[in-house]
Amino acid sequence: MDLALAITGIVLGLAALVVGFAGCILPVLPGPPIAFLSLLCLQATGVHDYGVVALVVLGAISLLIAVLDNLVPVWGVQRIGGSKAGILGGAVGVVVGLFVFPPFGLILGPLVGAVTGELIAGNTAKKAFTSGVGTLLGFLCGAVAKTALTSVIAAYFLWGAIHVFWTA
Repeated sequence: MDLALAITGIVLGLAALVVGFAGCILPVLPGPPIAFLSLLCLQATGVHDYGVVALVVLGAISLLIAVLDNLVPVWGVQRIGGSKAGILGGAVGVVVGLFVFPPFGLILGPLVGAVTGELIAGNTAKKAFTSGVGTLLGFLCGAVAKTALTSVIAAYFLWGAIHVFWTA
């Protein structure tokens, strides 16, 4: 086993995990697929083999969650009567909230952004608030699902990294 190659794979994998966890909250980063790269970093070094089944299953679930994370909120907001302005406002609210009032802005941002977007679009305050709550719930559910999957991927990665040094 080439220890330098293993360390390189572990360092790159840890970087992918950090960015992947950030992507569980930040709407511009696909968290689980980036975290999945950590497994590929270690697998590519040849110092640890996760197996084809584990990689295919975790990779497929990562892609599915990434796709659903973009489709389900839109569907949910439309289902409760929200508009595209509310969806856009919620997305802008997440980003603005992250920088203006962290960490609480991540929770309040989608709500305030969606309500603001709906009000600008000319909807009633009640409809705007309903859309805002729906956007917030969609964001929180997506963040929980992405964090759960990224945690599983992190556990697999750490198991592989420990195994590399255990057998060295």
